[in-house]
Amino acid sequence: MKILLTNDDGIEAEGLQILYKVLSEENDVYIIAPDQERSACSNIFTMRDELHVNRRNEYSYSISGYPADCVSLGLHSDIIPDIDLVISGINHGPNLGDDIHFSGTVAGARTSFIFGKPSLAVSIDSFHAASPFLIETSRFISKFIKTETIPADAYFNINYPNLTAADIKGVKYTSLSKRIYKDKYQMTTTDDPDQFKMKLYGIIETESSAWNDSFALENAYISITPMSIDSTDYNLLKKLQTQ
Repeated sequence: MKILLTNDDGIEAEGLQILYKVLSEENDVYIIAPDQERSACSNIFTMRDELHVNRRNEYSYSISGYPADCVSLGLHSDIIPDIDLVISGINHGPNLGDDIHFSGTVAGARTSFIFGKPSLAVSIDSFHAASPFLIETSRFISKFIKTETIPADAYFNINYPNLTAADIKGVKYTSLSKRIYKDKYQMTTTDDPDQFKMKLYGIIETESSAWNDSFALENAYISITPMSIDSTDYNLLKKLQTQ
């Protein structure tokens, strides 16, 4: 299988590199990833500026853009062969519930889905770059893509617990949880009273229920959420059309 890997943590991220090493044992794997961290960049595309591309070796490229750019470049140029599957990750930190709208990792998989290629977004429940369970996560993904069929009408968001394989209870197919963002900004003044800096901080609360993605992860299960991109509210649409 020919696989394209991307991420939003950047080309040097350990999650990306370990996933490459594991998947390369049985697949032809290529990397196109941002040349710097692009966390929470969502589906940004570089529309007017040129993308600066750096070929690092025969299988790996870093670019000046974002995960969506990486996927588009991989699918619509000839710098790598035709791809069978796109995997975005392994992200350092989970992407749960409403996080998917902000996540560059999920955006990589979403972009592939929009362009008609099967895709996965993969995250681990640890913000530490050197999680000891990245290899186990990668092995799970390797087995998953061999044994499971990724449907044409959905893409998968996978969140893996930061646990040993022996401590993981199993796999659950889940819905998205509700995330409540209590954002605040801290102001820092400058010498110019008309200019100041604002730093985002705050907390995230989660409404967890069985079986959504947060509940599964909290209870030591691998969460796999099938997703699409149709944001139509069909219940409201039906009411409006019958007025």
